[in-house]
Amino acid sequence: MYRQDISFKTTDAVTLRGWFYPSTSSKRGPHPCLIISHGFACLKEWDLDIFASHFCTHLPLSCLVYDHRGFGASDTAPGQPRHEIIPAVQRADTQDAITYAQSRDDVDPEKIGLWGSSYSAGHAIHIGAVDRRVKVVLAQNPFVSGWTQVTRAVRPDFIAGMVAGFQAGE
Repeated sequence: MYRQDISFKTTDAVTLRGWFYPSTSSKRGPHPCLIISHGFACLKEWDLDIFASHFCTHLPLSCLVYDHRGFGASDTAPGQPRHEIIPAVQRADTQDAITYAQSRDDVDPEKIGLWGSSYSAGHAIHIGAVDRRVKVVLAQNPFVSGWTQVTRAVRPDFIAGMVAGFQAGE
């Protein structure tokens, strides 16, 4: 499926990079746009292209797929490390992706959706609740409570030691 390499600036001038998949619908545009982002420490190349291609082929919409700052092809702010995960910053970057999508002539600015998996699904839910530009949220296996996730993933007899280690700065 055809896609365009794209880049856009965040409000703090960091360049994020990704792909734009135009709708294959015979219906005249502009089309709704689904913004797709990856989970905790993943990259857009980790199968997000499969989802975007499927959606654009079977639904009359376009998709914008991008890497979070510091991951994959996207930059970081000057002096900041790569692979750093700050939820509020990633949510702000997603909102900048919304702004970029709305600036495109081939996107209906009133029909923006978010799709996230795991960590980014939690972001999508949050942004969908606070940003009126978002009209639909698709959340696959949302990560919404760190404590709940930890208590499901770590043996109960290890939790006290893990918490003590965090408190000690280990």
